[in-house]
Amino acid sequence: MTMHKLLWLAVLALLSACGGVGPHQPAQAPGVARPVWINDPGEGVSASAGFHVRGAQAQEELAVTRARDEYAKRYGVKVSSESATSQQVVGDRMSSVSAKDIHEEVDHKEVKATVKAKWRDPDTDVLWIWLVPAKE
Repeated sequence: MTMHKLLWLAVLALLSACGGVGPHQPAQAPGVARPVWINDPGEGVSASAGFHVRGAQAQEELAVTRARDEYAKRYGVKVSSESATSQQVVGDRMSSVSAKDIHEEVDHKEVKATVKAKWRDPDTDVLWIWLVPAKE
């Protein structure tokens, strides 16, 4: 396998893992209007995730994690994350492994939020999550 093809495969693998490339799988009928809360989430936050190599459940978990991170930032919670990706090429086979650690630090503050709505864009298969303050 040429170096050019190998580099191209590595780029595709990274884009797929990040949600940049994937099959089109419409989940809703065409003509479904984009919800207002995506651009105007009010007191909540909206976040999205594109195609995920591990399926719809992993895509939803990623969108919720992104929304939680953004929500936490609004309330002074410190969120840090580290991610490491390693790739190995043996002959004509490539494999990659990814790991992510997320650390949240709250100064004696309890921040509660709940998912109010979900919407899947039928044109791009991007899943949107609307996270709002939880009512106690």
